[in-house]
Amino acid sequence: MRRKNPRVKNLPDLPSPCTGICSMDMQNLYCRGCFRTRNEIGGWVLMSNEEKMDVIKQLRQRRKESRLAKNLP
Repeated sequence: MRRKNPRVKNLPDLPSPCTGICSMDMQNLYCRGCFRTRNEIGGWVLMSNEEKMDVIKQLRQRRKESRLAKNLP
């Protein structure tokens, strides 16, 4: 069972990672701007800060994988 992080819980509501580049990559099924899936985009306002932090960690990994696939630094 996962322990809750009290530091994340007590933060003000985390802002959306939206970059304003809203275009879905239909191959990977996530946004080309923020790297979120449609479910993550639509459910963002309902997520707890802990859930948002989990998504942000996934976004970082997706962005890194995308750069590696395109041979970018």
